[in-house]
Amino acid sequence: MKLSDRTLEQLAEMAIGDNNLFIYRSSYYMTAFFKRCGTKYRHDGTTRRIWTKSVLTELNNEPSGSPDLPSTTILRVIDEMFDPYEFAKNNKSTQDALNDLNKLLAREGLEAFFDSSDHCRIKNKETGRNSSLLLAQSLPLSPGELEQRQKVASFLDSATEDEFTQKLLVPLFKRLGFARVTATGHKEKVLEYGKDLWMKFQLPTGHWLYFGAQVKREKIDASGAGGSNNVATVLTQVRMAFDNPIFDSETNRKVLLDHIFIISGGEITKGAKEWLATHLDIGQRRQIIFMDRDEFLDHGARILVDLTIEPEYEF
Repeated sequence: MKLSDRTLEQLAEMAIGDNNLFIYRSSYYMTAFFKRCGTKYRHDGTTRRIWTKSVLTELNNEPSGSPDLPSTTILRVIDEMFDPYEFAKNNKSTQDALNDLNKLLAREGLEAFFDSSDHCRIKNKETGRNSSLLLAQSLPLSPGELEQRQKVASFLDSATEDEFTQKLLVPLFKRLGFARVTATGHKEKVLEYGKDLWMKFQLPTGHWLYFGAQVKREKIDASGAGGSNNVATVLTQVRMAFDNPIFDSETNRKVLLDHIFIISGGEITKGAKEWLATHLDIGQRRQIIFMDRDEFLDHGARILVDLTIEPEYEF
């Protein structure tokens, strides 16, 4: 979605501190601010408010990770406006500034809020979609997120495959916006049909895509060794998952999976990925999504930041 011209004007005043609830930024600090937002804009000496409005207008036309939210860079600008250190140093209230921003965003059907890491996020009040997940890939982990990454890694090191699925993957996919996230478990293997997990995701058009997941606790490789983590076993399970429909009780019908995640608590070797690509047909190749340990931990550090496990596994 695109913000209105009037909203961009007032947002520019907030970004440079012409709105006195926010941090004042002179020319040098404006350039530094936009650099921290991941852009290369340098203030050219023209009127601060006009220049900033022109920059935000360009950023407003950049891509967004969601049709329900402004461009990813605009979201990053808003987050950077609320650096808690700068507010404390200038004896200003982040809550007062947030309230003022929300008066502005209300006309766009949006709402700003602070997450558990004190980042400013934006939510679409109609759809509930928020920016927490869209900014994750482009920014380095904060010290708090690095600490959380280590805690998730420590739990993963001692967790069983079922615990990995139920304690970490289920909440992860729920927070990513998937619905009806269901872990099949390993007690009734005959009913699993190659799926440790299944879920669905609603497109902006209202249509649903269905996803399954094959979850492995350890490294997946193509070394030729036996066992459930061997890539040949994974291939058999993937084919079984594609061939056997799941029953969606919300629609009262059976549906086939559109995509399958292959998720490993360890490494998925390049050889394993290439072997799978060779043995799957072209259509199925496009339906496979890989997620290995490092990718999962990076997601978990941000998305599971306030997750509490049961007491015996509590971080």
